[in-house]
Amino acid sequence: MSVAYDDRDHSYHHGPYSITDLDRMPRDARYELVNGWIIMSPWPSTLHDHVVRNLRRLFEDEAARAGADLYVNGPVDVFTHTGIRVPDVGVIDGPAARAAVARNERAYQGPDVRLVIEVISRESGSERTDRYEKPSEYAAAGIPQYWAVDLEPKPNITVWNLVPGHAVYRRSERVFAGQLLTVTEPLKLDLDPATLTAI
Repeated sequence: MSVAYDDRDHSYHHGPYSITDLDRMPRDARYELVNGWIIMSPWPSTLHDHVVRNLRRLFEDEAARAGADLYVNGPVDVFTHTGIRVPDVGVIDGPAARAAVARNERAYQGPDVRLVIEVISRESGSERTDRYEKPSEYAAAGIPQYWAVDLEPKPNITVWNLVPGHAVYRRSERVFAGQLLTVTEPLKLDLDPATLTAI
């Protein structure tokens, strides 16, 4: 989307836009601020929303079991060098999340975010963004881990880890439904991607 609505005088202006403009957007969709442009994400499918909910619950339950001081939410706003991105799920360091809430911050800072997850919507306007643009921004923001969850042809998860000392990710694993993904950060977790679509 390339036009932002300014509700102060009911007129349109044509960028570049700011966080103030982003905050004036209607609450009818998910919007991101990227290099001065407001981008509207396509409305997700019910399956996409269901998988996001399952991921949130999984991380919340595991954090509670482990006694880990982590805040899990999704979608969640994260600052990047281009503006504000909105990953489907974010796992944030607990003390940093509480400090952000206490300061009423607009979004979370990259170094405070331990993991971001994007659920890929195949053949949508956001697919290329989720596969290529967002990962490079998340890496530059210093987020240690990025997961791309793809539901086609069958559920699979690709895990990308930040290369120490560099602002790039390296693919560490790709696991398909029927296989087990085992990670130790930000939580110790064993996950079969097939369970993400279970009702």
